[in-house]
Amino acid sequence: MDFLFNISPLVKLALIFVLIIVLIRQKLSLGAALTMGAIILGLWFHLSPFKVCVSVINSLTSIETIILFLVITLILVLSHSLETSGQMRRLLNSFEGISRNTRLNLALFPAIIGLLPMPGGAVFSAPMVYEISRKEDLSARRKALINYWFRHIWEFFWPLYPGVILTCALSGIDMGTFILIQFPLTPFMACVGYFTLLRSVPVQKESAPRPPIGDRRRFLVELLPILIVVGGAIIFGTVIYLIGNVWAPFKEVRKEIPLITALITSVFWVWRYNRMTVMDIKAIFLNKSLLSMLFMIAGIMIFQGVLKDSHAVSEISQSLTSARVPVILVIVILPFLVGTVTGISVAFVGATFPIIFSLIADTPMADQLHAYTVLAFCSGYLGVLLSPLHVCLVLTCEYFHTTLMQIYRRLLFPSAILAGGALLSFWINRLL
Repeated sequence: MDFLFNISPLVKLALIFVLIIVLIRQKLSLGAALTMGAIILGLWFHLSPFKVCVSVINSLTSIETIILFLVITLILVLSHSLETSGQMRRLLNSFEGISRNTRLNLALFPAIIGLLPMPGGAVFSAPMVYEISRKEDLSARRKALINYWFRHIWEFFWPLYPGVILTCALSGIDMGTFILIQFPLTPFMACVGYFTLLRSVPVQKESAPRPPIGDRRRFLVELLPILIVVGGAIIFGTVIYLIGNVWAPFKEVRKEIPLITALITSVFWVWRYNRMTVMDIKAIFLNKSLLSMLFMIAGIMIFQGVLKDSHAVSEISQSLTSARVPVILVIVILPFLVGTVTGISVAFVGATFPIIFSLIADTPMADQLHAYTVLAFCSGYLGVLLSPLHVCLVLTCEYFHTTLMQIYRRLLFPSAILAGGALLSFWINRLL
């Protein structure tokens, strides 16, 4: 049996992913499949059964998991409240008078939500995409892809994303410089999404008259819950930051608190504005989809926790370096692998960038830090985008009643084009 434990850590991880995919295809829930995969991973990477249990418990009770549960719950409660109250329908109806371009509308709402780095935020924009696409003959897979793709166009450079902040901190690159070199990938990703997902969507040809002032005001009123979340998170975050400069305890406030505060404010505003009853609110909290999605998140966090405690990522890193794999391949493979395994941008940045920057520090590559940072970030982000553990991807599939396998058949092509754009960006930054 010893030979099973001496297999390359990369092969071990690949086999565990195959097992998870097989279990999902056998109709096992993703949460259950990931939990089983996590247990096998822990044992295979030399954790004792007791330590695996401790890792599972710690993963479920960690402050990060609790906050993630809270944020996802608030997002889903807000989303269901907007649907139940009819405000989502009113929002879209009011927007129709402003824009009749279905393609624009389908891309716009996920992109707006994408400005806010909320975990599972794609499920917030999913009802909007669903409502807009009702008049069009779009498959569930196409709707899910549009929602997922345009939700994530900002993550290359938007300074509210933790992955961007951590990248600048680890690399020493100024935030303004990082935004400048990464920004072109956002319009590129939007164009890729348009040509591969939206171009075939019919567009109404008749010109829309200029909307009355009242219609535009009505649209802004109905949009207010989203504006409260986006604007509130920024305002609350700024206030906490400013207070923290004069009162030290506020510096310890978790970065998610402004988002949570904004979400709670938005939820209560929707309930009050729409005069929702106690029974309406109770039905929202007892919705089965809410519980099933929370179970999925539990499985994801268990897998990530066991992955960390088993030191699987460090074993993979050592395996690559000891095999004398060229540094350029490590820069590409390591972030992509960790991004795929975790489904979180800040995870691939935190787990691999210290290794990557230490590898290139004493080489001529150090003079082209910007270019190699772009390459590593884009590689990891593609892994996140394709990860079966990406919360947004899982929740989007759940909402539109489609499967990961169906999504992957259409997601790989635009992702390959995006990879080409990332390589072009790397090449340009090498020349600068």
